Amino acid sequence: MTTAVNRTMDCYHAPVQVDVKKNGRKVGTAKFTVWHEIHLNLKSVKWSEKITVSKATITGNAKGIVTTFTPSCGSGCQVRAGGGLASPFTLNGSAHTGSASHTFTVSKGHPRSSHTRYEFGFKKPGYSSGETAYVGSTYRCDDEDRQYGAGCVYPTRISVEKDWTKLSDMANLPGIGDNIRKVQRAGLHIGRPGSTVPLTRATKAKADENRKEVCGPSVKPKPGDIWWTVDPNDDGTKPSCDEYPFAETTQGGNTYNPPNRSIKWVPLKENRQQGGILRTFFGRYHLLPGDKFYVQAGQ
Repeated sequence: MTTAVNRTMDCYHAPVQVDVKKNGRKVGTAKFTVWHEIHLNLKSVKWSEKITVSKATITGNAKGIVTTFTPSCGSGCQVRAGGGLASPFTLNGSAHTGSASHTFTVSKGHPRSSHTRYEFGFKKPGYSSGETAYVGSTYRCDDEDRQYGAGCVYPTRISVEKDWTKLSDMANLPGIGDNIRKVQRAGLHIGRPGSTVPLTRATKAKADENRKEVCGPSVKPKPGDIWWTVDPNDDGTKPSCDEYPFAETTQGGNTYNPPNRSIKWVPLKENRQQGGILRTFFGRYHLLPGDKFYVQAGQ
C-alpha cells in the first residue's frame, strides 16, 4: 500500500437488476454488474475511470432492452461518457466497456468535494421506460499548494508519511525520531500506523496556538536538555523546541497530557528538516486541515 494509491485509487462494483413488467406483473429480468476502476490525479483536476458493464443474464421477456449511461458530478465538475458507453447499447450476452472522463474547476482557497452519480436508463418497445442510479465515493480537488499545484484525492483515506511499509524520513532525525517513538509507545499510540488516534492536520491558526502552548517563547531548555554540542557559529545547532504530536495537528498543544505528548530540545536544523518533510507530505498528497494521517517512526 502506498499513500499515492490510497489517496487516488478506487475499485468497486454495483449489481443491477432490471425488472420487466406487463400489467403490473413481472414477465422478465435482466441482471448485470457494473465494474469501476478509478485513478484520481495528484497533479491534475482531470482524470478518467474505466467502467465495464458485464454480460447480462436475461430471463423471460427481457430481451431487447436498450440502455443509456449518463454520469454527472455536480457544480464545478464536468464528466463525459466515452467508449462503448457513450451511445445506447442493448443488454445481451456481451460486455460493454467505456469510460467517464472528469474535469474539475478549483481555485486557491476554494477546495471542492463531490461524487459521481451513475445513471442507467432502460427502454423497450411496448413498455414504459425505467432508470436506476447510484453514487461513487466522495473525492476532493484543491489548488492549495503552490509547489504541487491542483490535484484530486479521496480525502477520508488515512495516509502514512512516508508509506505504510517505509519509515518516515523523520525517523532518522536523532532527536525528533526519538521524541515521536517515545509518545507512540505510550498508552494511546498517537499517530502510530494502525492506532485508533491518527493525527489530524490543523488549520494555521490552531497550529500557531499549539506552538504557544507547549513551545512558546517562555519555554527554555533546562540543564541536561541539550544532548549535542552547540556551536555558537552554526545557526543550525541552536536548541529548538520539538513537540509531538506536531503543532500542525489537532492533537498538538495541550490536547493530551504526558506521556501522550512530549517536547524535546533538538538542533534547529532537525526542526527545519521536519518542517520540510511535513510540508512536502501535505502538499504532494493534498492533505488539508481535517485530513488524517499516521507517521511511521519505527519502534
